[in-house]
Amino acid sequence: MITILLVEDEDNIRARFRRLLEETIGGVSVVGEASSGVEALEWLKKSAADAIITDIRMKDMNGLELIRRVRETHPRIPVVIVSGYSDFTFAKDAIRCEVTDYLLKPVDRVELAQVMEKVRRKLEDGRSSRQKPGPFPTESPQAAESEGGEREERQIIRKVKEIIRMRLHQDISLQYLADQVNLNHRYLSVLFKTETGQNLSDFVMQCRMDKAKELLRGTQLKVQDISRLAGYPNAKYFMTVFKQLVGVTPTEYRDCADGEDR
Repeated sequence: MITILLVEDEDNIRARFRRLLEETIGGVSVVGEASSGVEALEWLKKSAADAIITDIRMKDMNGLELIRRVRETHPRIPVVIVSGYSDFTFAKDAIRCEVTDYLLKPVDRVELAQVMEKVRRKLEDGRSSRQKPGPFPTESPQAAESEGGEREERQIIRKVKEIIRMRLHQDISLQYLADQVNLNHRYLSVLFKTETGQNLSDFVMQCRMDKAKELLRGTQLKVQDISRLAGYPNAKYFMTVFKQLVGVTPTEYRDCADGEDR
């Protein structure tokens, strides 16, 4: 569960945003609300959240100034900017403040779900980096060279898997993945099969189905929205593939999951 501090000066917009995050997107809890940057800073002195979502245009202190102040005490906290203004200057300033993403009002629920997935990954990466193991034991040069090569290959496969999971909503080709890890696409295909025992294309499809199942169980997003997030722009094709692999339609799967919860 990701905890959020929501900063927005209009009460009705803030309430709608909270419902969208908690009821539609799922896996998110708004633990704090503020109507200005000043209120947000006061809240952070006494409480904590995993991430911040803030409007840009607010009284007393705008969102960009809030982020600059927050970075002094919370340098790594993910921040998402939301604004009704598409002025490129705001986007450039937001980038300088190292925001996780920049959304324009009215916020599209699918785009918001993608951004929250990005926040989730950033938080997981932060936890992983704090838990890295210490140095490897001393070993012979020959063994170190051999193990180093194997370790590098495993790291490449882990990176490929991470890229796939983070970009499920996009078109993911073998050539694209090979370019990301600077390998020949045929070599990557063989390496992936050797390391995992699974074809790369089958892994991508498995991840897409797992993502679709997760969203069907944990959110109230429409099937066509879930189709897009899982990487199937054509909802009818997604439903056909889902039934072939899972044995039931997406709607039937969701109904079964709801029944088990009850």
